[in-house]
Amino acid sequence: MPISMEIQKRKNRTQMPERKEIVSAYERSRPQYDALCSKLCRRVRNLLNRNGINATIKCRIKTFESYFKKLLRLHQMNILPVMITDIIGIRIIYPFLEDLDNTVALMTKSFSVNEVERKGSQHSSREFGYDSIHLLIDLPDDSAFRPIPYTRNVCEIQLRTILQEAWAEVEHELIYKAGSSLLNGTIKRKLASLNATLTLSDIIFQEIRDYQKTIQNQGEKRRKIMQKKSCMVEQANILDDLEGSPMRQKGKHGPVMPEKKQSILEKLIFQALNAHGHNQFKKAVRLYSRILSMSPTLQACSVIYNHRGMAYFALSEYQKSIRDFSRALVKNPENFSALNNRGFAYRMVHKYEKALKDFDRSLEINAFQVEGYYGRSLTHSDLHNYSKAMEDCETALNIKPDFAPARHLKTIIRDKIFFNI
Repeated sequence: MPISMEIQKRKNRTQMPERKEIVSAYERSRPQYDALCSKLCRRVRNLLNRNGINATIKCRIKTFESYFKKLLRLHQMNILPVMITDIIGIRIIYPFLEDLDNTVALMTKSFSVNEVERKGSQHSSREFGYDSIHLLIDLPDDSAFRPIPYTRNVCEIQLRTILQEAWAEVEHELIYKAGSSLLNGTIKRKLASLNATLTLSDIIFQEIRDYQKTIQNQGEKRRKIMQKKSCMVEQANILDDLEGSPMRQKGKHGPVMPEKKQSILEKLIFQALNAHGHNQFKKAVRLYSRILSMSPTLQACSVIYNHRGMAYFALSEYQKSIRDFSRALVKNPENFSALNNRGFAYRMVHKYEKALKDFDRSLEINAFQVEGYYGRSLTHSDLHNYSKAMEDCETALNIKPDFAPARHLKTIIRDKIFFNI
């Protein structure tokens, strides 16, 4: 054992810490600890945000009085060597139990974790004490760093639910400060019962959360199935529109496309819609162009031009998208989807009056579709006509209350009206 560590151990056994010496060392090192605490707190917050974990984060450096009081208490308890591990403390508070274990896994991957302790697991059903997960992570290795005496170069991270945090705060006032010896048997049983109730509440909250996730997952699966079916229906509709194509040969029951070309066309349509659905927009444009070269009917051309226009729009090629949406409308003037899309494209190039005309025309054709009201609301908002923008938003939400873009836009418009921006 190094001589310095042996001397430190003998001092721990025989000497009470000298307050003046330690306070001087504490004050010299405090700025470094403050900077390090802020850095660790930002890193933890960014880690949780990236992984979609909602939490409240509190960070602190132990005050000298609190540090010195703990130091004396550890000496008195003859816990040797005296090493304080929570001089830097981070507390993370979550709504649900599952977030605690998820965070432990994240911390283990992202930090050097040398200890994980589950507080409260040792209590029986008749005892009370706060539940919490405590992690000790190593501080970054820095040769210029001057540790505060009697501390380890670690940071303590506490993970708790909101209810665990509430219990810990109350327990600290009623028991830790006052001392459990002042509590009689009846009060202790009541505290144990209350602790059990809070623990059960956490479990119930988590069960409700799990149920919600199950329902949401089922809804997402249904949505994907419907989306897939919609894609198949759209493909079938395009094929139906191609029935009258000049490419077809005459048969007993009317024009019939040669089997080989029919198969090629079906394959192209499927590939184009699939590429579009997977954000492979350049590939989708090439495939739509091949389909158009096969001379489909006016109705089919309108659908394909509209789709190719959407792909160009996704590629930010707005002039090309406007040209395709216009071609779609030449083939079918009642294609309100193409009108909406051209309105959105005009808006992107700041041709707001043309955008409004397209949305107006779209809603004349079909007054029960949210996209037209949403697009017109966006355009009115661009023109600072917030009353009309809000009116269109409300109409869109009346048709489809769960239409998220309109809900978000409504919040923005309300803020602009309130702050008179």
